[in-house]
Amino acid sequence: MKSKKKIDFRKNTEWLYSEPVDLEHKQYLLLDFLKKCDKKIEKFELYPLYSEVSLQLANIHAINSEFKTLYHEKDFKSDDDEILLSELKFKPVPIEKENDFEEFNKILQFAAPKIFEYFNIVKSVSTLVYDAISVTIRKNDEKYRSERGYFYYVEDNNVYLWEYFIENNSVLKIDNKVIHKLVSKTISDGFIDKLDLLGYDYPIFEVATLTQFPLDSTLLPIFKKKILSHIIHKSSLLNQINSDVV
Repeated sequence: MKSKKKIDFRKNTEWLYSEPVDLEHKQYLLLDFLKKCDKKIEKFELYPLYSEVSLQLANIHAINSEFKTLYHEKDFKSDDDEILLSELKFKPVPIEKENDFEEFNKILQFAAPKIFEYFNIVKSVSTLVYDAISVTIRKNDEKYRSERGYFYYVEDNNVYLWEYFIENNSVLKIDNKVIHKLVSKTISDGFIDKLDLLGYDYPIFEVATLTQFPLDSTLLPIFKKKILSHIIHKSSLLNQINSDVV
């Protein structure tokens, strides 16, 4: 048996059928990954875990339905950089030996329910965190549709202020990429009074959470999702109001 190397589950979908096509070997790889999942879930660290389990589940669905495997060539820039459907490609599963087919079927029967289970767990935790976060626009409400803006978060008397940029802002979708940059981390005393220093050209959002979660690996990615969702919802609502008036 070849050496059991750890793999990057956010990039590698070939581990299921690459040599050796051996159930014991694949069990080792998957259980090692799921052990890491357990540790991350226990700490509420969701990214890049969500992308990893999502890709693996989608790959198993593709194999079971069309006997094709998914792959991508994405160069990840951050832990919350997600894989878009448009970035996924398909290719036939390269298994030809009859014995390998039998063993591969055993591997799928072992892996599929476990990956599905962990995907649902991670999704549930993500929903819990998402629902615990509130988004409020504090300044320049009329500029909400801008491709640039700011958002801040108060934690333990510290205020984190980020600048964000929405890619492909002309067509707002929930999977638009939101790039962020930390502008400052300061004490909260008097911070609100300083917001005017950011000017009047861009919206400023406040994000808050009912419970503290890991900032970089959980809150920050979901903050951006929540802000984008807020902008899309408000844009849709105003478009509906305008169409009703007309």
